[in-house]
Amino acid sequence: MRFLLTRRWLGGLALAVAFAVVCVGLGLWQWDRRTARHAANVVITTNYDRPAAGADALPADGDVLPGDEEWRPVALSGRYAPEGTVLLRQRPLDGTNGVHVLVPLVLDAADGTPGAGRALLVDRGFVPFGDDAARPEVPAPPAGEVDVVAHLRPPEPAYGDAPEGQTRSIDLPALAGTPTVDDALAPTGTALVEGAYGVLAQEEPSVPEAPRLLPAPPVDEGPHLSYAFQWWVFAAGGFVGYGVVARRHAADLRADADEAAGVPPPPPPRRRRPTAEDEEDALVDAAERRRS
Repeated sequence: MRFLLTRRWLGGLALAVAFAVVCVGLGLWQWDRRTARHAANVVITTNYDRPAAGADALPADGDVLPGDEEWRPVALSGRYAPEGTVLLRQRPLDGTNGVHVLVPLVLDAADGTPGAGRALLVDRGFVPFGDDAARPEVPAPPAGEVDVVAHLRPPEPAYGDAPEGQTRSIDLPALAGTPTVDDALAPTGTALVEGAYGVLAQEEPSVPEAPRLLPAPPVDEGPHLSYAFQWWVFAAGGFVGYGVVARRHAADLRADADEAAGVPPPPPPRRRRPTAEDEEDALVDAAERRRS
């Protein structure tokens, strides 16, 4: 096996090691994604069906909703500001293209001091595109006083540009500064909560036509665990392949050395004599072929 110390075979070993390092790294990456997904699932299962909190659950000005409070339901009262409606694009639902309808909810002072002078952006649900893909028909929210139950979520990072009245992400600080939202809230003397928004679960009074409520978030870990093990198997497979090739090369070298030394090759394995059962089966098969 001295050939393993030659430059060619050492290079092959280095290639197998590099391949294994890459595969192990990809496996660890998938494992980290599975761990992050598991942690997100714990937050969902812990918070989604909790009793609804009040306006005091909203983050204070300058704060962002803590990660362990995501999906917590809150019960709020106020009035929608439909002039501040913003359409969230590029969010298909069940394979259907459409938009999410984001409407500021001006909170009542009766909700307590934390809610006074503030407005929460509420995702009222999904509206599919119609014949005009530029802007679908958006149902109006309930007029007047409304009671809302919504699940809190943190703001999203900025993502690209969109026309006025539309957005590609729920970037609350950016939305608060747009003319659409600012002009709608200025007469009310309220400011948009920039540390969280709400995903609508219930609203009273209801309206005959409303956006489709968003479904509960899925709770699954996806294929990340199986992908991680697959990458680690691939890492071991590189060394297995290297060993198989090396073993075959060693056998070829031994055969060449034996031939040069005049050593006769090993005899072929003796064929097993057919048994009586084998002969009987052959006769039956021949008879069936003649009949067919």
